[in-house]
Amino acid sequence: MIQERSQYKETWNNLAANMDEAKLYVAGHTDEAELDRTGLNTVNRIENFVGIQPEDICLEIGCGVGRVGKFLSPQCQKWIGTDISANMLQYAAQRLKGLENIELIELSGVGLQEIADNSIDLVYCTVVFMHLYEWDRYQYLKEAFRVLKSGGRCFFDNVDLTSSHGWDVFMAGYSYPIDQRPAYLSMCSTGEELETYARQSGFSEIKIHRWGDARVGVTGIKP
Repeated sequence: MIQERSQYKETWNNLAANMDEAKLYVAGHTDEAELDRTGLNTVNRIENFVGIQPEDICLEIGCGVGRVGKFLSPQCQKWIGTDISANMLQYAAQRLKGLENIELIELSGVGLQEIADNSIDLVYCTVVFMHLYEWDRYQYLKEAFRVLKSGGRCFFDNVDLTSSHGWDVFMAGYSYPIDQRPAYLSMCSTGEELETYARQSGFSEIKIHRWGDARVGVTGIKP
């Protein structure tokens, strides 16, 4: 039901009942080495697409167990991990223990109400949009624009519907009877969809990126 899928906080607190389940639903596996490998790959991708500067204040939307923050935080002045699930943040705190330039913030709802205007240099969101309705994806881009400083950069990604992997994901969802689709069921995007959200949010220098015949991302700059 549409109401159930919209209950993100309840859904993801329930899915993150323990550390292994949190890892599983965030990344599809529980292996720490694989979490590290994919987290580092994502940081390298963000660096290639929009850059990470030592003076940056960086914010991740939907940080989960800190898979990406573990490797991005040493490259910036401050890393802020936000998530709608308090349970996810509890596990992130355990995994990121010892890192002194991080802050974890629980979001009250869809958006970044807890973050001040014009306070962030880089906002990114990875492996999250698949679990959100389109309207909520757009809301996060609008909020990213609000919290970014002038010249700030954004990066958002999702499973690419036009890719081979994306079509497999789409058909896996299609196979569920309509009344049995789980609230966390993955839903894909197109590059044009993400580009539209970025443009309507006010971003400039918008670019669509595709990789691995699986994923699509959009980057932009706040004028």
